[in-house]
Amino acid sequence: MITSKEPFSIDIVLRHPSRSPESIAEALSLKPKGAYSVGQNLGTLPAKWTFFHACLQEARDPSDYESALAKVGQFLEKNAAFWADFIAGNGEAELVLNHALEPPEEEGDKILEMYLGPAFLRALSAQGVGLRVQGWQGTVKTREFAVPSTRANKGCP
Repeated sequence: MITSKEPFSIDIVLRHPSRSPESIAEALSLKPKGAYSVGQNLGTLPAKWTFFHACLQEARDPSDYESALAKVGQFLEKNAAFWADFIAGNGEAELVLNHALEPPEEEGDKILEMYLGPAFLRALSAQGVGLRVQGWQGTVKTREFAVPSTRANKGCP
């Protein structure tokens, strides 16, 4: 549970060595916030992986957090066949929990507490989806392209 009274978003970041962003968007019925295809020129080098970033849930009230997590869990379970096929094809999926945080009033004050229940964590694990939690000072920064994980970087620009 979030203790901060700040907005949050729950995003999904997908990387794949051959799938197109369009095929991912169609399969999951999602509109990407940012995407590029394998082979697409990104500056001076072509992308080695397809990248797809979409927002699954966002809200301004922390009381909506548990409901948002439940909806994301349902989304993951509804698309179980997609995750199995996507990951079997060397794809990677990462759920990103973004939270805006106010600076602490006093040194040592807690600014974030999050509880993720066993059922939600099992759903992530069962689908092969990773988890990243990010706290932002002030408002949640919506990045067009999230920083690739160390494991998934594999030379991606």
